[in-house]
This record gives sequence, structure tokens and C-alpha cells, in this order.
Amino acid sequence: MQASDNLKKYNLHHNDPANLQFEVNNAFTYFQKNKDHASIPHRHSFYQVIWFKKAGRHYVDYQTVNHPANTVFFINKTQVHYFCLDAPNEGFLFHFNDLFIAQKDRELMNRFSLSIFNEVGNGYVTLSEEDAKKIALLTSYIQTEILTKEDYYKDQVFHFFQNILFQIERLRKKEGAVDLFKNPEHKLAIDFKNLVFNEIDQFHSIDYYARKLGTSAKTLNEVAKEVLGNTPATIIKESRMLEAKRMLSNHKTSIKEVAYGLGFDDPTYFTKYFKKATGYTPKAFQKLDFQNTEI
Repeated sequence: MQASDNLKKYNLHHNDPANLQFEVNNAFTYFQKNKDHASIPHRHSFYQVIWFKKAGRHYVDYQTVNHPANTVFFINKTQVHYFCLDAPNEGFLFHFNDLFIAQKDRELMNRFSLSIFNEVGNGYVTLSEEDAKKIALLTSYIQTEILTKEDYYKDQVFHFFQNILFQIERLRKKEGAVDLFKNPEHKLAIDFKNLVFNEIDQFHSIDYYARKLGTSAKTLNEVAKEVLGNTPATIIKESRMLEAKRMLSNHKTSIKEVAYGLGFDDPTYFTKYFKKATGYTPKAFQKLDFQNTEI
């Protein structure tokens, strides 16, 4: 069970399952049209791939990424992000739901969730000039198919976009991302992170997570440190504080709501816990100017 989420969340074709469950937008045009909400913390119920063709900066989960030209971000459904007002924001936005991939190949969606949208390591790759040409060509094919809507256009859009995702997979591997398919221990680490998030409103022991994952506390500790770079206890704490930040980003959410939503019995204790972890009280955090502050 996840903590209650009052942070603004946007959906894609939410009430129309017959729709494509995918869209591609010009990033600059999209940002200008939706500037009021795109430049403040928000999250989506769908996946995002954002190709910035010019150098700039982007925020993902309170980390500022100053990126070069031809950088591609991949944003998971649980992540908070926002566009910087002072960045060019030129390029393309790809939005898609699980169903877009899974209805063609369920195992392929499982694969991409592990290989790309796993929130391990960098959440972006940088394209070479040749890579950028390939992605640009595939993008133009997708746009043409969506525009003309000729026979089998949905199949063609799927085909071209999965090739973009395969290209991102390849680049992630070149840049040193772990191959979660060759080592089951790596998958265990991701499953642990997902379990922590899914039960973020409850406090559990390391033994509890190990039992749920069918392993030992010793193995979980070793795998977490090897793949995720921290002990399970630290990952649990950091995940809880990240979700607290996500919830606090909505100024309409009270400190008490956040505390109870994250499993704290006492809002005062939550305030102390949050300040010790971040250096800010929850109230002070809500007053921050996220565009000009790194957390």
C-alpha cells in the first residue's frame, strides 16, 4: 500500500483504453503550452522519455541535472520532475502507458521496466551525433504514422518506438549500467526497492523484506550494497524521505497528512526525522523555491 499522494499527477488516455496509450510531442511547444504546471513538481501515471536536443538543465526527484545537447531522460511513473524555466527545453517528449508495450509483448514491458526505468544509476543517456540521427529518423516515422493513421499505424508506432527504447538500453549498457537480466541478484535489488516503495507507509524490519523476497537478510544486505550502493536500512530511509519530499511538494498537503501517510504515529517525530535527514523542517521545505534550490 502506498502513501496517500496529493502531489499533482497527470494521466495519459486514462478514460479511453481503446486509445493508442502513446503520444509524442514537440518538447518546446508542449512546455510553452503547459508552463504553469510543467515547471512545478509533478508526476505522471505513465512513463516519459524526454530528448533534449539542446544543452540545459532538468530536475528529477530534487536533483539538478545540467545536461549537454542530445541528452535523453527516462522518467519512471513514481518520479517527480519539472522543467526549468531558464532552459531551452527543445526536443521531443514521448509518453506511454504500460499497456502500450504490454498489449504487444508483456515480457518486453517487464524488460524495459528493469533495464531503463529502474531508477538505478543515471536516469539519462547522452546521444552521439550518429545516435541522434537514428532517434530523429525513428521519431519522424512515428510522427508520420500518427498523423496519417493508415492501416496498421498502431503496430508501426509500436515498432519504431520499441527501437528507440532498445537504443536507450544499448547506450545505458555502454555507459556501465548493470545488466539486470544476466544477474538475478540485480533483479533482487530492484524488487527490494519496489517493495519498499509499495509499502512506504509501513515500518518493517530488514528480515521482513528478506522473507517477502525469498532471501536472507545477509544476502539482501550484500546485494543492496553491491547494486544500489547502500545498506537496506539506508535505502529504506532515503526512499521514505524522497516520498516525503514528493508529497510535501504539494503545498496543500498538511504536515500531519504526510506524516500519517508515511506510517509515522506522531507528526512531531516525523518533523524531527525529516529535519535530521534533510536539514529542513517539513514546513521550511514546502517554502523552498525548487527552481533555484538543490535538495
